Amino acid sequence: MQRRQLLLSSAALALGGLHAPSLVAAPTTPINVLDTIKGLRIPTGPYAGGFEIAPQGRLNWYFTALGLLPVVQWMTSTERETLIRPYLDLYLKSVTSQFTIADVDFPVGRADTSRVVLVPSDSDDSYAATFLSLAARYFHTSNNVTWWNANKRKMKDIAYRNLTTMVKPNGLTSVFQPPRNQTNSIGYLMDNCEVYRGLKDFAEVLRYTRDSDAGYYESFAQTVGLGITRLFHSPTSAFRAGDAYVAPETSFYPGTTCQVFPEVFGVAEAAPGFAAAWNYLQRYSPGWETGKHDVYPWMVVGTAAAKRGLTTLATTQLRYMEQLFASQRPMVTINELGFYQRTANILTGASEV
Repeated sequence: MQRRQLLLSSAALALGGLHAPSLVAAPTTPINVLDTIKGLRIPTGPYAGGFEIAPQGRLNWYFTALGLLPVVQWMTSTERETLIRPYLDLYLKSVTSQFTIADVDFPVGRADTSRVVLVPSDSDDSYAATFLSLAARYFHTSNNVTWWNANKRKMKDIAYRNLTTMVKPNGLTSVFQPPRNQTNSIGYLMDNCEVYRGLKDFAEVLRYTRDSDAGYYESFAQTVGLGITRLFHSPTSAFRAGDAYVAPETSFYPGTTCQVFPEVFGVAEAAPGFAAAWNYLQRYSPGWETGKHDVYPWMVVGTAAAKRGLTTLATTQLRYMEQLFASQRPMVTINELGFYQRTANILTGASEV
């Protein structure tokens, strides 16, 4: 999410002057995340089984993984086999020989998937990491050992080429593989929190299935975790947005939004900095829960609030996103739906993802 860009094509552009809706006391309707995501599924063509990030939007693999992760647990076995497994298979089929992947634009809409445009991914590390987390989640809910064993060699290649071999001496992964890392080799905080979680999730399944490589991937997760701790800037009691940043920034993105990622993605090594990072966000970005700083909802911050037991703040952002969903639907992308569901899960005492 570190280099987030507008990914919605004509649907968002048609809205013109985008703005955050005024938060009012009027009742809102909870979003049925699973049904909404089902409506984004691409039914035909070479990318059948993929998902648009919003109506008339592109297929962004990274955002899609973040959206799907929290709803897998609410699916029936049939839904998992018709929604999640085909998506995972499509990802595995779509990776390049270097095990990277490109996003997909549909210039004339998904009804005509014969004409598509491949778009360079926003990162290599986050795409790979969130895919691995989703694959692990699918395994835990389906116990489909046959699928896992048939695909784990390729998943190991994805992890190896995009994550473990891209760990720099400071413990953080470079955002891109060569040759793209020649123009951007930053180790971003947001990305690396996702990398940490992806490696942890992948290693956990490998260990469960008695694969001898589990320790290898777990060791790299620990290395990344320690790298993340080095981004904590003691003079300001906050995290730097990446290893190319001298100090934390006070801008909403990436300066304050990145502060919640270590806690949301469960980076245990960085736990001593969670409270200070949250306070930094609150100090420099008050009103985040009402969309004050961005046209996108940034529901990941609400997830952090819920994890911290700040029910009022988290609930306020849920209501705000419901208003946004009703008034400016394209601004609620599939990843935002995922964090909406994660927040709701926490508030209701359900499993977070």
